[in-house]
Amino acid sequence: MGEMSGENVQKGSLFSLQESARLAFFGACFGFSSSFASSHFHICPNEVTMTEQQVITWLLERDNFLLLTHVRPDGDTLGSASALCRSLNKAGKTAYLLRNPGVTRTFDGWLTLPWAPDGWEPEHVIAVDIATEKLFPDGEQQKYLGKTELCIDHHPSNEHYAQNLCLDPEAAAAGEVVYTICKGLGNLDEEMAKALYIAISTDCGCFVYSNTRPQSHRIAAELMELADMSAINKHFFQTKSSKELGLQSRLMNSLAFFEDGKVCIGTVTVADKAALNADESDCEELSSFAATIEGVLCAATIRELEPNQCKVSLRTTPSYANANHICNRMGGGGHPAASGATLPYPTTVEEARKIVYQAIFHIIKGEALASNP
Repeated sequence: MGEMSGENVQKGSLFSLQESARLAFFGACFGFSSSFASSHFHICPNEVTMTEQQVITWLLERDNFLLLTHVRPDGDTLGSASALCRSLNKAGKTAYLLRNPGVTRTFDGWLTLPWAPDGWEPEHVIAVDIATEKLFPDGEQQKYLGKTELCIDHHPSNEHYAQNLCLDPEAAAAGEVVYTICKGLGNLDEEMAKALYIAISTDCGCFVYSNTRPQSHRIAAELMELADMSAINKHFFQTKSSKELGLQSRLMNSLAFFEDGKVCIGTVTVADKAALNADESDCEELSSFAATIEGVLCAATIRELEPNQCKVSLRTTPSYANANHICNRMGGGGHPAASGATLPYPTTVEEARKIVYQAIFHIIKGEALASNP
């Protein structure tokens, strides 16, 4: 989160924007003021809250839809958008996904992603599993800032940027909301079932994360009546590359522990990835790894995406520390047990460690600490 697009911005002005954002960010974390305004992104003052049934009616009255997915797309945003697009197509509507350059090879052969043809212009724009416009990828998607007519989401941290919002903050994944819409459209099939199963299962760790609810299992059971999910489970939850295992080892060696082992902060650097010839596909499960360590209740993973560009993933036991509240302090957000933030560029890995430490302990102790990790 907090990333800015450099497209169509001269180098000097881009630098000034980055520096202003960085100053504002550090001000929020460490208590000094900044005049930088957060009005780069759109908030819709007259947003309409919609139920799934109202969304179905809204969709059937319209045509020519473009579906947006978020930066560094995961199984939920891609699976949900894929299923919704197919459901709209089967309902006789023209619908495409806007090409997302961040899609990794993890999803190759597992999801149908009908990208919009070059030059095609939509009549209606739908954001799927996107809590904030700050999660719009750089590039073509930036031109849709302030133009989202409908957002389908499950994040409590949703920033209410769309004209219409269908939000279920209790849902384990946006896929649960999209499932209800596709079922209501009356054309749920095997391909949609697989896409929605990927969406839901990947967002709740194959139904073991704390966001899993009874309804998650009920929906999964209905989807499994339509398709065999064993190959999906094997691919997404029971297969790790040697590079991924190597990155886990490096992350483990980087961990610093606090509060008698309840809190840990670790890093994966560009150099770590280069040493193993790893890419982003090998990093997708790292965010949850440290949280599996016995006794850990708050685990932060700092991943260096590019030199001096860091992403924070936080996994917590909410009764101990609310991940959403912690990441809010870093310009991000998400859920009580799982949240993230992208720190303003440039931020070094060591700076990121200090920022994350301050944010965690501000929430845990109720105050900003001057000491460093």
